[in-house]
Amino acid sequence: MTNRFSRMSSRSGGNDSSAKQGGNVKYNVIKSERVDWEPNNFLEISHKSYDAKGENSGSGEFYSLSRGYYATGNGDVDEGTPIYQKNLTLPADDKFLDSFIGALDKIFS
Repeated sequence: MTNRFSRMSSRSGGNDSSAKQGGNVKYNVIKSERVDWEPNNFLEISHKSYDAKGENSGSGEFYSLSRGYYATGNGDVDEGTPIYQKNLTLPADDKFLDSFIGALDKIFS
């Protein structure tokens, strides 16, 4: 069933050729992993790329952290369909990522 809640996603550890078209921007999932918790919640960590056409053309990569839950089958979506609620996008920049990981290390120690 395709509906407004569907989202391209790969649960495998390998490359994924799936893409989502958004206006003049094409998004590709390079790699994606989900971490499940509680009965039906998840956090999805993805490495994605984009290719923008038109006035604001350009391309690049970014990382995405998405929080969501799996549908229970009530309403207009099938049971088990991932529903995305919140998203945080991080630039795929080595200096930024080193700082981000360093901050996480400080918080967790």
